[in-house]
Amino acid sequence: MANNDQGYDPFEPGHSTPEFEQFARENQKYRKASHARGGASAQKRMPSSGARSRSAAAGGAGPRAAGSRNANSRVASFRSGSPRAAAPAGRGGSPSSGGSGKHASRGAGKTLPQTHAADSRKTAGRAAAPMGKAPSRSSRPASPQPPLRAPEPQPVFARAHSKAHNVVGVLVCVLLAIALEVFGYNFQFFYSMTYPDAGSYLVNGAQPSQVGTITLDSSSSSFEITGLNSTVRSIHFTPVLSDAAGAAKATDSKIQVVISLADEGNANYYANPAVSVDPADPATTYISLDPAGKCHSIKVNMTNLADIGAVQVSGISLNQKVPFDFDPLRAGSVLAILLVLFALRPASGLYSRVRDSRLTSHRILIVALVAVQCVVVLALVFSNSHYVSLTQTPSYENQFQYQKLAVALTQGHLYLNDVPSDALQAMANPYDTQARAAQGVPYLWDHAYFHGKYYVYFGILPCLVFYVPWLLVTHTGFPTWLGIAICDCVYAAGLMYLLSAVCRRWFPRTSIGVFVVLDVMLFVAGGGIILARTPSMYFMPEAMSLALVSWGLGLWISGTSRGYIERGKIVLGALLIALTMASRPQMVLSAVLGLVLFWPFLRDSKGDRGARRDVMGAFKVAMVPFVLVAVAVLAYNAARFGSPFDFGANYNLTTNDMTHRGFHLDRIPFGLYAYLFQPPVFGSQFPFLRQAYLDPAYQGITIYEPMFGGYFFLYPMALAVLGIVIGRVRAQLKEKRLLPLFVALVCVAFALCIFDLQGAGILMRYVCDFGLFFALAGAIVFLALLQVKSEKRLTKDWTTQFSAVGSRGAVAAAGEGAETVSVYRISLYFMFATLVLMVIMNVMLWNVFGMY
Repeated sequence: MANNDQGYDPFEPGHSTPEFEQFARENQKYRKASHARGGASAQKRMPSSGARSRSAAAGGAGPRAAGSRNANSRVASFRSGSPRAAAPAGRGGSPSSGGSGKHASRGAGKTLPQTHAADSRKTAGRAAAPMGKAPSRSSRPASPQPPLRAPEPQPVFARAHSKAHNVVGVLVCVLLAIALEVFGYNFQFFYSMTYPDAGSYLVNGAQPSQVGTITLDSSSSSFEITGLNSTVRSIHFTPVLSDAAGAAKATDSKIQVVISLADEGNANYYANPAVSVDPADPATTYISLDPAGKCHSIKVNMTNLADIGAVQVSGISLNQKVPFDFDPLRAGSVLAILLVLFALRPASGLYSRVRDSRLTSHRILIVALVAVQCVVVLALVFSNSHYVSLTQTPSYENQFQYQKLAVALTQGHLYLNDVPSDALQAMANPYDTQARAAQGVPYLWDHAYFHGKYYVYFGILPCLVFYVPWLLVTHTGFPTWLGIAICDCVYAAGLMYLLSAVCRRWFPRTSIGVFVVLDVMLFVAGGGIILARTPSMYFMPEAMSLALVSWGLGLWISGTSRGYIERGKIVLGALLIALTMASRPQMVLSAVLGLVLFWPFLRDSKGDRGARRDVMGAFKVAMVPFVLVAVAVLAYNAARFGSPFDFGANYNLTTNDMTHRGFHLDRIPFGLYAYLFQPPVFGSQFPFLRQAYLDPAYQGITIYEPMFGGYFFLYPMALAVLGIVIGRVRAQLKEKRLLPLFVALVCVAFALCIFDLQGAGILMRYVCDFGLFFALAGAIVFLALLQVKSEKRLTKDWTTQFSAVGSRGAVAAAGEGAETVSVYRISLYFMFATLVLMVIMNVMLWNVFGMY
């Protein structure tokens, strides 16, 4: 196959798709309009009707029948008109299927291609109709559109101009990254040059030169500067943790500092907001101050030494000049983001090149994109030293439940080896949180307690996949962060496969640019960043389930995209989706999407016993993995809790009695608001994003943890689901028979959201359960709006032409040559804007969410 990035066209002769039909009709109208004007140039570019007839008589194979495999021949055969392409499809099949209609399907031992056959029967009439009569004036575009063809070589001057433009853009990105690093992150370096001399002062009653090192701990956590009567603009000190490893295990190793001032306006101390000081980051040890007039005394209190241990403080000084700090990694990261945004800007030529994975350069792009996402995952995982270095201590027993379950399984039992306290076993209601606290009952936090034993209520699959094999080989506990990193990388690859399957089946004219942007946004909006940034045990089941769902849906879509059911892909996809019951049980609801994909085959096989038998046979085979996994999971539940349908989550020793939590409709309105529509709260200090204050009016128990905004604010790409109100989008989805899948995605997302808020509460990590489905629905709308209609880049001319084709009625009403607003341009700019917003929001989340 020729490796032609720009000239390749995915529409091959003999295939009938809605996209091909549309382009065939437009080309047909263009030919007739050209004949009417006596356009000799059009005649030169198009074969004669006799050539078309000979090609159609040859079975619609076109260049493929003659053995031609290069991209330009496919483009030329496409330009020859619709009859050659539509006729074979109207007979029920394509040359590549090995036959036509149901006979080819039966001969191959596969399910009837009813979906495409039905489309083809409709196509035959629609595509051939324009040959019989000229199009009416009302249906003719304002400016006849030329047929799609391989772009002609650009003039040397045009190529040089484009190259120079790209070089200038890259240079601007480099300069912006350097300027931000030099003048943005180092603003205090320049500002501190104006600091005056602070004069003399005392530290804890002694001269600074005589103080040396001060040791602070939870019993004596502050030092004081007195003897001042001067202008103070900053304070600097060097903290050293006595037990850095222990501090990393217990917290994020940052010291919370509260500085109190007494000055000309305040004789008594007043406290300023707390600031975080990172002993590993010298820039944070320079703290700006702004007292009212001259400062008299300063008190520095470290408020979290009970968690991080003792601290040695030295080098205490005032109005110290801040050193210049150029961080190559930080500057490189900013530059990388700017270059990516520049490459994906709306005017980029990537949006006029049709993506096709059969081209070598496009395959390399796909692999590189997944590789970059995996590198980002690993970088984020290692950035959270707390979870990477976490060890099993009494305070963090809840983070090592899978390790303990692995030990229990290798010993032949399902309960943990931890023995509940006598006081806990003696309680009438051990799940009463307030009673446990009032009686001082020892217990294991977040463990499932049932009939005198501790259990793990999280899905067993991660333990079987990672923890048990690791224990058997190394005799040590498996590091949870590694399992999350692996699952997150598999998830990134699965999303790439899923998006490729969606584009290949329904949106073959997706550009490279749109494909790359949507893949990145799906990964971010689907929870990939949150999983990597917080690799705790609680995220392990979600990470594995997302990896399973992404590959399972991708296999289902791919296995039903050729007009028949490919049983191998369907069964493998069913197995992956079914395994979510053993990891994150509620995620098995995604199986509904499989029923939506299967239904058209069952509907179109009505009246044909052979076809119905084939379809039902495929369905029964696909159900086998669900039955087997369900039997295993239900037996596991029964062995632990006496009921196959009891997963044990209600026996969790947590903040409330889950056994009496129940299902209450009154929780739903506030829960949906908090999960989806809560506006984010911003502050004045980096990272600016603050915890949102939730004020439920629900008169009962509803649990909520720190939230930083609703899903649609943090991941605005999901707002694209509102694009369904656009008539063009609905029409496309109906024509592609994609509307039921879109509706199912939105319904599954809402159902999972309601299930989580009822079953457990409002927790930030639960957006990983439903976020992927909202994001997929939004991606479908973007794909419907952003199909490539021209090989030209996004210019004003293209905007006008696209509007003329897409809004014939509006153009006709406005008059010949009138411009209309381009839905394509609006959609593209909106997609790019959401990408930028999601980058900004997730940079802030990266800084505030790490310890969650």
